[in-house]
Parts: sequence; structure tokens; C-alpha cells
Amino acid sequence: MTQQGSSVSTREKIRTYLQHQWAHRRWLYSHWELFLQQPLGRLGLIMIFIFGLMALSHPILMETVWNRTQFDPSIGFDITIMPHPTTPTWRHLLGTDNFGRDVLSRLLASTQTSFLVGIVAAVIAVTISTLIGGAAGYFGGVVDAILMGISDVFVLLPAPIVLLIFGLLLRLEWPMVAIAYGVVTGLGGQAIVVKSHTLKLKVKPFIEAAQAAGGSEGHVIRKHILPGLLSLTIVHAVFTVVGAVLTESLLSYFGRTQYYLSWGTMIWIGQQTFRWFTLKGQWHVILPPALAIMLFCSAFYLVGRALDEVLNPRLRVR
Repeated sequence: MTQQGSSVSTREKIRTYLQHQWAHRRWLYSHWELFLQQPLGRLGLIMIFIFGLMALSHPILMETVWNRTQFDPSIGFDITIMPHPTTPTWRHLLGTDNFGRDVLSRLLASTQTSFLVGIVAAVIAVTISTLIGGAAGYFGGVVDAILMGISDVFVLLPAPIVLLIFGLLLRLEWPMVAIAYGVVTGLGGQAIVVKSHTLKLKVKPFIEAAQAAGGSEGHVIRKHILPGLLSLTIVHAVFTVVGAVLTESLLSYFGRTQYYLSWGTMIWIGQQTFRWFTLKGQWHVILPPALAIMLFCSAFYLVGRALDEVLNPRLRVR
């Protein structure tokens, strides 16, 4: 009887696990279908895919098609074309800057920096906001008072202003920009929103049932609270990418970062030397990175808005 009861219990656990996995997959599939029905979301995904190809294509082009002496984004110089800068040609599709460097090569290489800044900042911001907001909402009391007191302080400290001040004191590398932006954003408004969402999850019937069944706090948080916060953290991550890339571009434009390849750095160098070599200026040097920043951030913003409409029940009903 004991072995039979144990066998039945094991089968029940397996059946419950499979039902949970099936329900989770069905949830993902249904929400993915809803997302694909959003035309702006599809457009944003296509644009992100194009920027991904741009980031991946640069090392491939450097190894296969482009001569490193002429097309290296940092030290390349085309000695066969003088004087520099030159307007777009079939050889240099976006022309060259005043130092003889290929603008397209620099644009593609800078795409990698923007992706890295956005991803690192998003991961850090989402991790911190989930830990801080989730703990404050679930445990309440003194924990809530302390953590939300910290968040209230960071709400009053906009990340771009904080990083501009730090940029006056020291030159920032892109990892420092991404980490600082993620910390300030995660400790600020995102943590407060996560706490609010955690309070709503905490009073759900399935949470009370799990606690009544003897589930530990760790089990409830790991199996119920964190999965319930997943949709919110995805939306936060997408919008964090937008803010991080814009902030990094702003810092680079004002020369507050160490010299490295980024779209903001390209604009900064272009405007510093805008009329050094030609009275017509270097529009072909400044416009591509400016458009790249605008389109890159617009792509993630469109995806974020579409995800918000799909994952937010209030917006979906409306």
C-alpha cells in the first residue's frame, strides 16, 4: 500500500508538472500571437533585427571584404582619395571623415557599443528593481520602509544628470556608463513599480493557497512571485535600453567619456571639426549616427509599447 501510494503521488506530481509546463507554453504562445498582431511591435522587431545585422556584419566585413588599413574604424586611412573628408562614393558608401576614416565602418562598429550599453544596463536595472521592489512588497514593514526610502531618493536623481555630474569629475568608459545607469534606474522608479505589482500578487488566491499548503517563503517567491513579475520586468528592460543608449550618446556628445567608438562620439568629433576642412561641413559624417540613435531607440520603444499593451491586462482590455 505504501509503494502504491508513493507511485500514485509520483504520478500526480508528474501530471501537475506537465500541466503547469503546458499552461506556461500556451501562455507564451498566446501572448506572442497578440504581440505579432501589433504592427508597431513588428516594425520595432524588424528594426532591431537590422541593427543586429549591422553589429554582426562589421567584424565579418573586416575579415573578408574590407582592407583593414583603409577601413579600420579607428586608425584606417584611404590614401588613394585626397583630400579628406570625402562625400559618399561607391567605395565609401557614407564617405570619409576629416581623418580619412570610413564613416560606414565606424557606424557599424559603434552599433556593437550601443547594444552592449543597453543590454548591460537593462540586466542590472531589472535585477536590482526586482530584488528591491519584490522584497519591499512581499515582506513589508521595516524592510519596505528602508528599501522604499532608498528608492525615493533615487527617484529624485535622474540618471542622465547624475552621469553628467560624474562625467565632469572623471572620464567614463561605456561599461561604467551602463552599470551606473542600470543602478540608478533600478533603484528608482522601477523598484517602486515592482513593489506595487508585488503587493497585487501577494493577495492573489494562489499565493494564499501556496502558503496554506506549507510552502516556504523562498518557494513562494521563486515559484509564484518572480514568475508573476516576469512580464513587468521584460517591459522595464526594453525601456531601459532606450534610456541607456540615449544617456550614453548624450555623455559622448558632450565629451564626458573616454574615447571609444559610439554614435555619440562620432557626432562629437564631427561637430568639433565640422568646418575644419570644408565650408560645406560634414553632414555625411554627423547625420548617419544621429539617425542611428533615433531609429535604434525608436525600435526598442515600439517593442516596449507593444509588449506593454500585450502584457498589461488593463491596456489589452481597452
